[in-house]
Amino acid sequence: MNNIIDRITKMENILDELTMVVEESDKAMNELVGSLKNLNTLKKYYESQYMKDVMADKINEVPQDLKRGVLSEDAVHMLLTDLVELSNKMENLSKKIR
Repeated sequence: MNNIIDRITKMENILDELTMVVEESDKAMNELVGSLKNLNTLKKYYESQYMKDVMADKINEVPQDLKRGVLSEDAVHMLLTDLVELSNKMENLSKKIR
């Protein structure tokens, strides 16, 4: 009898944990999908205005106290790399689930 109770309790805990993880992951995925428009806006910025803004910063036309990580050489590249890695993880996860 105790084995049944232990097994059911263990499985219930696993179900609860997985349910929470899936709900949180779904929320994060929805946020990511919702931010794709912003990603495209950022990409277009890098294709058009980025260098002009970098040059303006170099000649001190941009306030030094302004947050401007977007002008760094690596920030967007790292973001895009992270997104590709995340996409690969999701693809691999999908294969393992099925």
